[in-house]
Amino acid sequence: MVTTSLLELDIGELLMKAEKLTGVKFPREIIEVSLEPKLNMLCIRFKKPSKAEFGEPIYPGIHLFSDKDTKKVTAVEIIDLDKL
Repeated sequence: MVTTSLLELDIGELLMKAEKLTGVKFPREIIEVSLEPKLNMLCIRFKKPSKAEFGEPIYPGIHLFSDKDTKKVTAVEIIDLDKL
């Protein structure tokens, strides 16, 4: 079942599951959350990058974004929430 509303999601629980799968500790300060129901994709932004950021897949369906200069985690993108 595809999630159609952010109100249906427990963001903290999703982050804990993603941490368990990837071995990456995500920040708990969140500045933005976006959901694309048609793609069943969730993006959680923790901070804005200073200049630029780079993304990489760290687990099937989970992409990590980091600040190019500081290497700190800026966002995580979770594709296919039903698999998480």
